[in-house]
This record gives sequence, structure tokens and C-alpha cells, in this order.
Amino acid sequence: MAAHRTRPTHSSPAARAASPRWLGTYVVLALAFSWAWWIPMAVTGQVSRAGQGWPTHLIGLTGPALAAIVVTALADGGPGLAGLWRRAVRLRVQARWWVLVGATLALSGLGFVVGRLDGTPVPLGDLTLYSGAPAAQGLTLLLVACYLLVVNGYGEELGWRGFLAHHLLPRFGRLGTATLVWVAWALWHAPLFLVVQNFRDFGPAGTVGWLVGLWFGSYFLTWLYESAGYSVLVVAAWHVAYNIDTATEATAGLTAAVVSTLVMAAVVLLLVRAAVVRHAGSRAHGAPASSKEET
Repeated sequence: MAAHRTRPTHSSPAARAASPRWLGTYVVLALAFSWAWWIPMAVTGQVSRAGQGWPTHLIGLTGPALAAIVVTALADGGPGLAGLWRRAVRLRVQARWWVLVGATLALSGLGFVVGRLDGTPVPLGDLTLYSGAPAAQGLTLLLVACYLLVVNGYGEELGWRGFLAHHLLPRFGRLGTATLVWVAWALWHAPLFLVVQNFRDFGPAGTVGWLVGLWFGSYFLTWLYESAGYSVLVVAAWHVAYNIDTATEATAGLTAAVVSTLVMAAVVLLLVRAAVVRHAGSRAHGAPASSKEET
């Protein structure tokens, strides 16, 4: 569909939120809103653990979304907020993007297969044994999943992709945008190394690996956001599906490693494809190609 192959229209020069001043303000506010929750946790020695609904770091994950709303309102008023809202609820996209979300979530089943094979069956409730989220069984699993979609999915993606990446893409392309967002996104996570048990367990080597993985995640999510018609809903749902695959008790170990590797491999293929398309365009026109496939 042609509508999914165009640049974001809300990042035109008329959109004041796309200016460096407002984008910088957004990053500062995203950090401030989230850190206002996490730093007091660190000071008081509170740690967020899997299966425990309190203390929780999850409320702080809404900082990027709150910052996006505030900056959009201040910079572009009602029209800007209307555009942000349309991106947030964009459900009608090509079916393949929802298939991708579903397939990603389905990979969590590897944890159950591995558990069955090694003689240690994994309870279904372990899929929501996620740092800061309460343990759940039966119908409450769905409630916890919805909670994660709101605070983790929308809390992060409305801001990092729906606002920051959205306004950076026309100026910096996919690769530049993903890298710039990665820098701010990584800094934003810093207090979590004090208040989330999983982060506290990383160690130096684990932290480096996490940073590398975060860059791949930034690129993949930027690609997905752009390709799926700038739908925050799609990237929020995929983000939660990925976290279920890699950050719950049910998927610890092999499943998390397999899913992370698949995402990294996908990004490498996307980068190679973009380079080939760019090179082909250069040869055809005698100048660097400028297209949707640019990184």
C-alpha cells in the first residue's frame, strides 16, 4: 500500500516538535519523568523482581510516553496531539506485521518445549513472571499482558518510536535515527541497573552485550515502525512480545538466546538489503540512491 511507503508527514518543517530544541526537550523530560520514579527506588534500596508486583519499576516506563504527549502539546498543540493519537491507535496495517507480532509471541513456546525435553515442565504462569509484574494464573494472565502492553509497550514506544524516531527519520534516515534513539534509550535505562534484579545480575560483560543488543533492537523497531505505516500499536505489541520471549522465567536461557539472535540476524539482513538497493540505485543513476530503503 502506497500509504505505508511514504515519509512521516508530521515531521514537516511546520511541525515544531521536530526541531532540535524540542527533540532535546523531549529526551530530557523522558529521563526526568522515568528517573523520578526509579531514583527514589534506588535511594531506598527497593529492587524490582520477577513475579513481584511491588516494588515495581514498571510505572517509570511510562516516562517516554508522557514526555511525548507534553512536548507535542507544547510544540504543536491540538493538531500535533491528533497526529500522535492516530499513530498510537493505528490498527489497520498490512496483515504481515500482525503475523510478525504473533510469530514473535509464539516463539515463547520454545521455553515450554525445552522444559518438556529436559524433564522440567514450565508452568504457563511463568510467561508473566516478569520483573515488576505480579505472578498470574488463568484469566489474570491476560490482565497482566494488557498491563505490560500499556506500561511497557506504549510507555516506551509512544515516545521512542512514535515521537523521537518519527521526527528524526526524515532528516537522518533509518540507520541514523536508530543510532540516535539508541543513545538516548540506553542512557534512559541507566537507573534500572540499580533497581531491577535482572539488570543488577548482568555484570560488565553482560552490560556490553545488552548495549549491543539494544542497538539491534533500536534498528529493528525503527524499521518495523516505518514499515508498518508508523503504527505505534504494532511496535508496542511487538516490543512486549519480544520481552516475553527474552525476559520472563518461562523463556530464560535458550529461548531468550534464540530470539535475540534471530532479531540480530534480521537486522543484518535488513542492512545488507539496504546496501544492495542503494548500490544498485547508484549504478543505475550514477549518483547515490535516495529511497525508502536507505538506512
